[in-house]
Amino acid sequence: MPYRIAAVSYLNSWPLVDALRERATAGEDGLELVFDVPSRLADLLYADEVDVGLIPVIEFFRGTGAAMVPGVGLATNGPVDSVKLFTRVAPAAIGRVVVDKGSRTSVALLRILLAEQYNVRPDFYAIQPQIDLLLRDEEAALVIGDRCFEAERRFRAEGDERVQIIDLGAAWNRLTGLPFVFATWVLGAGFAARASEQQTADLIRLLVEARNEGLARLDDLADRAAAQGCLGPGGEPSGPAIRRYFRQSMRYVVGDKELAGLHRFHELCLRHAICPPGRAPALAAAGRGE
Repeated sequence: MPYRIAAVSYLNSWPLVDALRERATAGEDGLELVFDVPSRLADLLYADEVDVGLIPVIEFFRGTGAAMVPGVGLATNGPVDSVKLFTRVAPAAIGRVVVDKGSRTSVALLRILLAEQYNVRPDFYAIQPQIDLLLRDEEAALVIGDRCFEAERRFRAEGDERVQIIDLGAAWNRLTGLPFVFATWVLGAGFAARASEQQTADLIRLLVEARNEGLARLDDLADRAAAQGCLGPGGEPSGPAIRRYFRQSMRYVVGDKELAGLHRFHELCLRHAICPPGRAPALAAAGRGE
């Protein structure tokens, strides 16, 4: 059965999608792979234009998709390095935050962190970030993905001590003591309705095998990314920096601790009315994916 797979093009997803890209390029089994920003992937999955998508977990809580693929995702257990709040005012004084249009889980996470840690509930405005304009007229900005590396490099190069940089992965870990899961593969409702148990199991196995292949080639992926001009944490353009990002900042195996963090995030989303009740994390019944 040919599968339609949607993923983000951010650097952090390379270990999950590189082997899939190879298969799609080779035309294996009619595999179709599309890339877009996280928010758009949820829309594609909801519209049944893809069978599975690497979507923000908040979109699953809000009703998109049928079930999460077990064992695979984009997670962190401490500083994530690519999801940061840049602010010129103290966190407790933030009244307005501009956020990346492509972010959804990160926005929900920031809402929770500001409310839980600083008792502040600012207004949020979605924009298409332009590094040159960030914070020129705004007091705080949430930047995610590859743009975050560039933003941090620019702000640190400018030496503006008024800009405080807060890593959301580290802030979550301090608040809860748990890892944080930003995105997981989610099976579409349409796919789940028409696919057989074997077809579902085959798709899940494909995604797990692709992750395992990616984890086995992290050094090569980092060198390739650096050669293509990708930046690592802090805006450092080198293979070793990107290698540290893959190996230390990110986690790609969603185990028991990551699931505990996912459930805690869901609880806090409910507490702060970020998602409706009745949609807790749910895994597809096809093993643990480890």
